[in-house]
Amino acid sequence: MSSTILHLNTERSWRGGEAQTLMLARGLARRGHRCLVVGQPRSPLVERAAESGLGVYPIMMRGDLHLGAARRIGEIIRAESVGLLHYHTAHAVSLGTLATFFSGRRPAVASRRLSIPLRNRLLGRLKYGYRVDRVIAVSEAIRRNLLARGFDPRRVEVVHSGIELDRFTGASHGRFRASLGGEGAGIGSGTFLFGTAGHFAGEKGFDLFIEAAALAARELPQARFVLVGRGEKESALRDLAVRRGVQENVLFAGFRDEMPEVFEGLDLFVLPSPLGEGSPAVVKEAMAAGVPLVATDLDGIEELTEDGRHAVLVPPGDAPAMARAMVLLAGDPPLRKRLVAAARQQVRKFAAERMVEKTEAIYRSLGIAP
Repeated sequence: MSSTILHLNTERSWRGGEAQTLMLARGLARRGHRCLVVGQPRSPLVERAAESGLGVYPIMMRGDLHLGAARRIGEIIRAESVGLLHYHTAHAVSLGTLATFFSGRRPAVASRRLSIPLRNRLLGRLKYGYRVDRVIAVSEAIRRNLLARGFDPRRVEVVHSGIELDRFTGASHGRFRASLGGEGAGIGSGTFLFGTAGHFAGEKGFDLFIEAAALAARELPQARFVLVGRGEKESALRDLAVRRGVQENVLFAGFRDEMPEVFEGLDLFVLPSPLGEGSPAVVKEAMAAGVPLVATDLDGIEELTEDGRHAVLVPPGDAPAMARAMVLLAGDPPLRKRLVAAARQQVRKFAAERMVEKTEAIYRSLGIAP
């Protein structure tokens, strides 16, 4: 069967799922597969895929049942002799399935990245079951969630999201700190710098990070707390920092493409999400970069880190516990060193190549080979 694989992603922004889509397509191309990427016009994914030499089709996609987009995707499937479809977002599952009514049936794989339960048990099973041959869950927790909702265990396989380990070694330690304003922002060579990163959306828990920062700053008044990213909640987060009286301690660094430099500049990384992370790449990136980690103890996180061995885990939504963990690690360099050493060993399990290999094995089970 043709090894041309069409990757469908409906997001307009650049988040973890889009980074994983591009990483997978690049890795498969190196293994001899022909990969096409269908995405939103002028989206970062489409632009970066084109820069990588992948076949790219920008298509405006307005929701799950956009008939015009589905028809165009169906035309591409036929014209390019696509052998397999890989849906990387929930909207892509519906839209891609609709497209197959114009192109004819093809083997199809859908990735499920969120640990948030499907809203409707019956509709979820229909969406991810009709003309979808395999569902790739990015954590065992997500797989358990799907099976509890009646999914056939033979159709749901786990492939953790991967990271390019080599990217997170050797970055400049001082460049990120200097970009924040250095001494002018209260950041000297000895300033302890806490950080978090991601899209500023409500479910990511950045408000909890600021609440924890306000508590931690009582004991660490010279520390700085930096948020890396952009999003619709940025204004509300800035207002919260003012209300909590830590606007001088909390810094907003904007979107940063070079995350290795960000990690190299931090003394500790915090994942504050209260729910729905799946298998967050940012946790693995911090581990690979050698940054001590405080994270909320979500379903799926325990598959990446062990509390007290690779990181310090705290209950979701508990800002005081988060603050206590932050203060504890800031004051205990030997503990930070032990956690970093163990985490760097642990994170090797999540190398990008392993993710590509496991995904390719699923494709082969459906008759796709380079």
